[in-house]
Amino acid sequence: MKHNAFWYRKNHLSVLIALIFFGLAACQDESDCTTDSTNIVQLEFIKLVNEGRQQPADELDDILVFREGKDTPVERITPNTVGVPLDPTSNSTTVFIFREIGDAATFDTLVLNYQREQALISPDCGPDQRFLGLAVDTARTSFDSLRLREPETSQFPDGANFLIYTCRYEMTDELQLRFNYPANEDTIVDTLIVSRVYSDVGKQENLRLNDSIPENGSLTVTVPVAEEREQIRIFLEIEQDDIPFREVNVLYRRNTFQVPTCLAQDQYQVDSVWMADTTRLFEPEITEELLNINNPTNAQISIR
Repeated sequence: MKHNAFWYRKNHLSVLIALIFFGLAACQDESDCTTDSTNIVQLEFIKLVNEGRQQPADELDDILVFREGKDTPVERITPNTVGVPLDPTSNSTTVFIFREIGDAATFDTLVLNYQREQALISPDCGPDQRFLGLAVDTARTSFDSLRLREPETSQFPDGANFLIYTCRYEMTDELQLRFNYPANEDTIVDTLIVSRVYSDVGKQENLRLNDSIPENGSLTVTVPVAEEREQIRIFLEIEQDDIPFREVNVLYRRNTFQVPTCLAQDQYQVDSVWMADTTRLFEPEITEELLNINNPTNAQISIR
């Protein structure tokens, strides 16, 4: 009996060792099919303002991205990043981008070009297809610039493949001129009636018509400047005035303003303001030289 028991334990141990061996061999035969390859290319939209301050968070609020042949927008990965599936049967994929800029809408076309590379991981896993050598044709876009950051797609990227820059300038071509009517003991009229304010730019259209300035109040006039000129004249007609109009002269210059990765923009700067007749108007004061949408006034003039 002792012999039989020993024989049983010995054979049982042999079977157990055999099972462990074949189990390990089976695990080793299982192929690891893990890969970081993907056909998703990431486009990140970045908004720049003036000196390059980035404002990406709201950039996609008015942007829709479509792949050619699809009628639904591609998914967003982050608030300002989308993932576009590349065509695995072609070396290019066309992307359409719809944007709303103010009251206008734009349709941009990006052609994403790339190479496809296939490799066999194992007979059990099949082929692995990589997308590399990414490039883009921007001939039909209105974006300020597009920068390639990562030329190969990956499931675990460090960032987007392409950075697309949209620039918003706060520069403007409109001068803000303010007329003040300060209160003083010599004031006879409580309210000045402004019949008309116009300039010699364009067709001399009315800038303000039939307006008024109360005592200790003001009237701000927006005056468009002209690219091809360096001086404009603004005419002020006051109903209670015995002179037909008062003339204000503004001398300005145009510079080229550019942020890296953005298109160039015209920048206007006021150099001087003066009047042909100072009988009723005080000498003007420049309050802000640059024409910027955030400046409430560029120059102000007080009226006696």
